[in-house]
Amino acid sequence: MTKKFVLWVHYENGEHYNDAACAIATSDSPDSHFVYHGSFNPYGYMSRDCTLFQDDDGTAYFISAARDNADLHIYRLQEDYLNVERLVGKLWQGEYREAPAVFKRNGKYYMLSSFCTGWDPNQGKYAMANSMDGPWGMLSDFGDETTYRTQPAFVLKRSEQEYLYFSDRWNGSDYFQSSYVVLPIEFNGDIPILNIYSTLSFERDANSIAGHS
Repeated sequence: MTKKFVLWVHYENGEHYNDAACAIATSDSPDSHFVYHGSFNPYGYMSRDCTLFQDDDGTAYFISAARDNADLHIYRLQEDYLNVERLVGKLWQGEYREAPAVFKRNGKYYMLSSFCTGWDPNQGKYAMANSMDGPWGMLSDFGDETTYRTQPAFVLKRSEQEYLYFSDRWNGSDYFQSSYVVLPIEFNGDIPILNIYSTLSFERDANSIAGHS
């Protein structure tokens, strides 16, 4: 291991949206002095909306939208996290999913994603698997018909049973007025449920989240 913080991002050149690549940077600190290592298309595939997931054993995965957003690809990373090791799978081909967010709970893997509707929100979906290698299940609804006007960004594990959904709330008419929304993910058995709350309160021991409508 390199003992460095490794950053993966979606890369475009600032002039058009056709590069559809990923880029990598590393640093000794999570908030400064990142060293840029360049951009590339993993195995020649397009790569747009993306996320990273680190499993319990340290194995890391890069998930990104490919084929003009028609597919989601899962790549296992090399041990140093600086390149892809292999393409694990092509998920929901032709379904046009973006904004992936992955988490693990009670041995099951969950992936949240959004349909491609530009800056307008849509019905979020989730899918489950027993392994990052799959097979992944069918896409099922998550939240309401606009996912409470949000799009997945990432999921933060607060404790073994508490997970927070971090999301973007885009303002298509003025991007600089876009904001973030944080909501608790609740569960009915293994089924993730997203409800809307106006405020949240947290206990210090990370074992309690209270939502207020």
